[in-house]
Amino acid sequence: MEERDRLKEEIKKIVIARLEVLPENKKLSIGNFGEFTKDELIENVNKNSEIGSKIIEIEMEFLRAMKKGIIQ
Repeated sequence: MEERDRLKEEIKKIVIARLEVLPENKKLSIGNFGEFTKDELIENVNKNSEIGSKIIEIEMEFLRAMKKGIIQ
């Protein structure tokens, strides 16, 4: 496995770990894609779907903003 693929897998694991702490009874709205349960979000990340890619993008932007101190 190439370094880039390994990095993508590690990012995916981080995003899934963050999603796993969401409450079971809550749904998240992802733009025009609609509302999703925690399990649906995790499933989409695992499938590398368009929604899964969007979730990864959103989570990574959030983590970058935290690192820069924009979000506390």
